[in-house]
Amino acid sequence: MREPFPIRNLSRTRAVVLVGALVGTLYLIAHLWVTAGETPPSTAPAPAALRPTTDDPGAMLSAPEGLTARRPNASTPASPVSRPPAPPFRDVADALSPDRTIAAELGMHGVGPAAVNELVAALQGIFDFRRVRAGNRYSFTLRTADARLTKFRLETGPLDVYEATRGADEKLVGRKVDIPVRTEVAEIGAQLQVSLYQAMKRANESPTLVARLVDVFAWDLDFFKDPRPGDSFKVLVEKVWSGDKLIKYGRLLAAEYTSQKRGVFRVYYFAPDVKLKPGQEAPAGGYYLEDGQSAKKMFLKTPLKFARVSSKFDLHRKHPILKYTRAHLGIDFAAKTGTPVWSMAAGVIRKAAFERGFGNLVIVDHKNGLLSFYAHLSRFARGLKAGDKVDQKQLVGYVGSTGMSTGPHLHFGVKRNGGWINPEGLKMTRDAPVPAKFAGQFKKQVALWKAHLAKISVSAAPASEKDDDDVTDDPEDETPGPPQAANVPTSAPASQPPSAAP
Repeated sequence: MREPFPIRNLSRTRAVVLVGALVGTLYLIAHLWVTAGETPPSTAPAPAALRPTTDDPGAMLSAPEGLTARRPNASTPASPVSRPPAPPFRDVADALSPDRTIAAELGMHGVGPAAVNELVAALQGIFDFRRVRAGNRYSFTLRTADARLTKFRLETGPLDVYEATRGADEKLVGRKVDIPVRTEVAEIGAQLQVSLYQAMKRANESPTLVARLVDVFAWDLDFFKDPRPGDSFKVLVEKVWSGDKLIKYGRLLAAEYTSQKRGVFRVYYFAPDVKLKPGQEAPAGGYYLEDGQSAKKMFLKTPLKFARVSSKFDLHRKHPILKYTRAHLGIDFAAKTGTPVWSMAAGVIRKAAFERGFGNLVIVDHKNGLLSFYAHLSRFARGLKAGDKVDQKQLVGYVGSTGMSTGPHLHFGVKRNGGWINPEGLKMTRDAPVPAKFAGQFKKQVALWKAHLAKISVSAAPASEKDDDDVTDDPEDETPGPPQAANVPTSAPASQPPSAAP
C-alpha cells in the first residue's frame, strides 16, 4: 500500500514555500526602504504658526490652501527684517559719574563731539564746565535725525541751574535759570548742655548754622574751651526758601552768646546804605560790636573748628614718642582726621610740604617777622603751594597724624623774628571800626537788631543729653583732595627741627 504523500514530495513542497516567503519578505523590505522618507499628502491644512509662506525661500513645494509654492532662486534677494522707525527725539536724565568729564559723560549717551562743543559754546561766559562735580544732575533731548541737542539742563546746586535750548533759527542758546526764592528772617535760641552742635540740633537747625555762629565769634571765643553747660545763644538769620524747601541760610544779621565763663558777647552785621553812581560798587558789609568796633581781629582765637586743646605751650613737656623732655613750641589741638584747618591771618604760603617729624607742614608768612605753622596734616588744601596768597580763615589743610604723632591732631606754632612765642600771647588788634559818616545808620540798625534779640526765647536744655557731636567739617569747605604724604616711622631718630619748622 503506497503513502498518499511521499516524504520527498513533502520536503520539496516545504522548500518552495520557504523560498516564496523569503522572496516576499525581501520585496517588502525593499519597498519600505524606498518609501520610508516620503510623507503621504494630508488633506488637513498645517497650523498657521507653522505654515510657510510663498515668500519663504524654504517653503514646501506644495503650498496648502491655494498658495503657489516656489523653490528658492539665487536671483531673488531675501526680504530685510522689518524694524520700527526710530523716534524723532530721545530724552535722557542722569547724574554725572565720578572721574568723568562732561564730554565723556554725554558721549556715553550718544552725544558726539560736535554736539558737545556746540553746548560748551552756548554756555560760554555763563557756566564753566570744569566746575561740574560728580552727582550733578543733567538732562537733555537729542534729535535723532542729526544727533543734535535741542535742549540741555544742568543742576549744580539748588539755585544754580543752567539750560541751553535750540530755537527756531536752529541756534543753541544758553542761560542761567532764575529760580524764584523768598527770604525770611528767623529767630533761634537755645541753651547748651553738652555742645553747641547738640543745642542747635535740638532747635531743629542745620549744623551749617553752627559753623556760621562759630565764624562770627571766632576772634573772641574758642568753642572747645569756653562753652559750659548752661551757656545759651540767640541768632537772627536769613533763611532762603524755594517753595517749601529751605535752600540755604542767608546773612547772619545778629548773634548773642552768653558764656558762664566769659560773659555776654554780641555781634551785628552792618552794610552801609549808600546811593551808588553808575559803575560804583556797594561798600562791603561786616560784623561789628555794639560800640562800632570791628568784630574781626588780626588773628583767630583758634585755627580750626570743632576741636579740643590737648596740649598747651610748654617748655618742659616730655615728648610722647621720643620719651625725653623737649620744648613743646606751640599748641596741640586734638581733632578728628579731616577737620579743616585755616590760616589764622592773611599772608603768603612759605611752605606746603612733608617735613620730617612734623609730617605734612604748612608755614604762612604774615609779614613783620611773624610766621604761623600747621603740622601733622593729613593732606593739604587742593592746589595749595608755596607763594600762594591766603586770607584769614582760608583753608590750608586737614587734621591728620603724619610725622611723629601719636594720634590725629593739629600742632599749631608761631614764630616772631625767628623765635618761638606762645600763640595765646599774641596781641589781638581789631580791624577798622564803622566809618564815622555811617555811625548814625549803624546805631539805628543795632537798636533794631538788639530789640529783636531781646525778644527771642531760649529753649532750656534737658537735664541730660546724649553727646553725638560728630561734626568736624564745615559743609561749605571744598572737597578734600587725596593724601599727600604718608607717616614717617615713629621709631625714627630725633632730628633737629629745620630753621622754618616748629
